[in-house]
Amino acid sequence: TLDVYCSAVLREAFVKHVEPKDSWRKQMKRISDVSCADYRKMVREDPRFVPYFRQATPEVELGTLNIGSRPAKRNPKGGIESLRAIPWTFAWGQSRLNLSAWLGVGAGLHVEDEGDKKELREMYEQWPWFREIIDLLAMILSKTDYSISENYDNLLVDKTDELIAIGKEVREKLVETRQAILDVSGSTEYGGPHVQLLRPSAKIRNPYVDSINCVQAELLKELRNMGSEECEIKKIRRDALVVSINGISQGMKNSG
Repeated sequence: TLDVYCSAVLREAFVKHVEPKDSWRKQMKRISDVSCADYRKMVREDPRFVPYFRQATPEVELGTLNIGSRPAKRNPKGGIESLRAIPWTFAWGQSRLNLSAWLGVGAGLHVEDEGDKKELREMYEQWPWFREIIDLLAMILSKTDYSISENYDNLLVDKTDELIAIGKEVREKLVETRQAILDVSGSTEYGGPHVQLLRPSAKIRNPYVDSINCVQAELLKELRNMGSEECEIKKIRRDALVVSINGISQGMKNSG
């Protein structure tokens, strides 16, 4: 909105910037290296991840639906690396995991040394740039839902030890990231300072969106069990899936 835009321009022009300390830069370098390695280890190196991603989210269906102006993939036969950024984020948002926004953050912020813990708190309190990143992550985490993402797994993911295990690992990382945000911010709400603004709308919105998520998971299960042959019921289910996708993206206010 205009008031937010104007206040941001005025702040940039007239508020003195905080110059980060050398030790803060070193912490950011460590966080970057650790979080990047953790992200790539799961997304790029774990052979279980791609099958899990395609089963636990509507990624495959997004590629067949008339949504967006461009194909979901640059290369239809490619893997994760060929997927465009929007469907990658969009698919995780539909299952209420938002994994692309926070994966690796928990590992990067997790420290054992008390001096490092104190410095991360200092960075949050004194460095606006770092605080804004943490607060934005907290906002995204406030829109994740452990139980709903688990329901997608229960309905859609093959009951193999490998895929069940990686689903649990992903949700464990979600819990780890939520706790890391609490430790750095010193807050009791992993939604951060945004939670006071989000709570009134979430209280009204979530019961409806939660229900749509449950319906969507059932629709995905039905459509995947119908096979490739076209029929009137399949068309109705596909139309309902599009409605559910729109409902969830509108409800979460983070469409990807």
